[in-house]
Amino acid sequence: MVVEQEMASIYPPEAEDFSNYLPETDCGACGFGNCVEFAEAILTQKLAPQNCPELSADLANVMASIVKLNKDPIPYNIMMEQTECRLIEIGSPGADDPLLITCNFRETVKIMQTILEQTASPSFLLPIFTHGYSVDNAVPERMFKAIDVWKSVQENEVEKKISRSTLIIPGLAESQKNAIRQLTRWEVIVGPVSGFLLPLFILKNKTKTES
Repeated sequence: MVVEQEMASIYPPEAEDFSNYLPETDCGACGFGNCVEFAEAILTQKLAPQNCPELSADLANVMASIVKLNKDPIPYNIMMEQTECRLIEIGSPGADDPLLITCNFRETVKIMQTILEQTASPSFLLPIFTHGYSVDNAVPERMFKAIDVWKSVQENEVEKKISRSTLIIPGLAESQKNAIRQLTRWEVIVGPVSGFLLPLFILKNKTKTES
């Protein structure tokens, strides 16, 4: 008798969420009736992002890189394997690049590091101590805590590396935003639920800041 291994989703992007990073004009120039349909075509690799004439080259290139990433579920039997809560520098980041908070589940950190590297997204990735729980499990189990965000920031001397006291937390940890802000005294931005969308979120917010 063959026993099927239980697998856990790693939150691949949905077309509706992906379309938030398109111009959302529903112009039809791509051949589809709306941007959500075009987003679905990109995610299923039927069309390249560059088929949207209104999309910036930077966003199109990041989207193309995201589509190529492995999004297969991971086995439950590796859950709660921990990694160190040390600051990881992706792509030689500068002082103006974002600080991204995540859990210390080894596979989550590995996946996030791969996403950021493959999309050429310079950033600082900081795991916090969650007893090895993934974010989606750490939050309901009360293991994704403001005090551990503060500890990781202090122990890694993050203030010496970045110019702004701003951090981005996973969308699944939105409920912890106020507690983190009150304890750390940092600005807290809530990122997307899917980690695969984080490079697009970073790029879009960077463009807003510069404009």
